[in-house]
Amino acid sequence: MATPNNLTPTNCSWWPISALESDAARPAEAPDAPEAASPAHWPKESLVLYHWTQSFSSQKVRLVIAEKGLACEERDVSLPQSEHKEPWFMRLNLGEEVPVIIHRDNIISDYDQIIDYVERTFTGEHVVALMPEVGSPQHARVLQYRELLDALPMDAYTHGCILHPELTTDSMIPKYATAEIRRQKCELWLCGCAFTLADVLLGATLHRLKFLGLSKKYWEDGSRPNLQSFFERVQRRFAFRKVLGDIHTTLLSAVIPNAFRLVKRKPPSFFGASFLMGSLGGMGYFAYWYLKKKYI
Repeated sequence: MATPNNLTPTNCSWWPISALESDAARPAEAPDAPEAASPAHWPKESLVLYHWTQSFSSQKVRLVIAEKGLACEERDVSLPQSEHKEPWFMRLNLGEEVPVIIHRDNIISDYDQIIDYVERTFTGEHVVALMPEVGSPQHARVLQYRELLDALPMDAYTHGCILHPELTTDSMIPKYATAEIRRQKCELWLCGCAFTLADVLLGATLHRLKFLGLSKKYWEDGSRPNLQSFFERVQRRFAFRKVLGDIHTTLLSAVIPNAFRLVKRKPPSFFGASFLMGSLGGMGYFAYWYLKKKYI
């Protein structure tokens, strides 16, 4: 028995999970899919998958199950309606994430572990093997591609495109959906309406890129108007101006104080002092005309 019998869902017309033996009288319909391995033991070999149709990880798990021709009872968990935060689902996965798969007495909630479990458990003459034989060149290549593709931050891509549809072309996401999400989200700072450490770190990063002369390449060319707007706002903050000052005088603000500290620590001769002051004055003069020519 995978979970207690008294597990009752809220706002749901079906039992999230009960003893698989209780489900034996009503197996899931799968008319278009081949039978699972050991069809004579269907009630005990059946899979129960909790997923959301638009979850990228859920889609990959469902594809694996379908490619292997396994019978599976799918139960939808709506993330937009926060069903993954309901007590009945959290008993399956405290991480509040889909997919979750149940087989026999096993509850598996990690995406990679689900795929490995299905591939390892369901084998046989009539079951497709998606992993080549261990030790073969094809096996090593599959592992390489799996690691490469799993490293892609698809959740970040998805949320970014929903919140910033102007960056996409021919998006399949309905405009009303992106507009509603954007309407409910405060976009003043990275994580909402409050200024946080994330904004501090991004502001410092952009300031350094600007200092290095990379701003025109990455955002001041008009390709990232939201980033440009963020940097303009963060530059107006009191703490930012106090610590980093004006971007055009960053180098001078670092050189001049250190020069005076050096003079104070080891007073030079009259000739040395004159030479030092003259050099600083010359540097300041040329820096002024350079900045004036470039930015004014």
